[in-house]
Amino acid sequence: MRREFALALVALCVSIAFAPAEAADIGCDGFIEKLRAGAGDLAVDFTHALVVTRARSDTDVFDISASSGIDGDMSCRKGRLIRFEARMSEPASAKAAGDFESFQASALKAAFGWDVAKSRSTAHELAIEAREYLAASRQRGDIYISGKTEAHEPGGVSLGLIVTDTDSAFIIVGAEE
Repeated sequence: MRREFALALVALCVSIAFAPAEAADIGCDGFIEKLRAGAGDLAVDFTHALVVTRARSDTDVFDISASSGIDGDMSCRKGRLIRFEARMSEPASAKAAGDFESFQASALKAAFGWDVAKSRSTAHELAIEAREYLAASRQRGDIYISGKTEAHEPGGVSLGLIVTDTDSAFIIVGAEE
């Protein structure tokens, strides 16, 4: 009896340890509302994009604009965030770069519900790492000079920051269904 119980307990622990992570469910309406509130000083605006396609699509696409030259787009399917991308032209002034990092932190807070400190530190760490990779890319003389960094969050969500001499892009890719 004890042996059977012990084997069942081990099997349960193993199945929990190797179970696939639940997909993170980032709702688009909530994300938009929280991002607008969190980045209120940047005057964030979401508008439905006009998408012309021959294929039938159940994806909603939004254009994003904000002050300080930040723009982007967002795709949602069935009310869930599929992809969010914010861009800024480079080289940027110190104020514009600070606004872009603040915008990233607001997006992280809106997507994951993180506190302000964790959101800001994550955005700052991504920026530092991407700039280091950009400097290394220049030093090596790469054909395509860029700095890219990424992070993977529980639930199958990925974050990325790509920095080049002409622009920066912050990306959140939602979990697949």
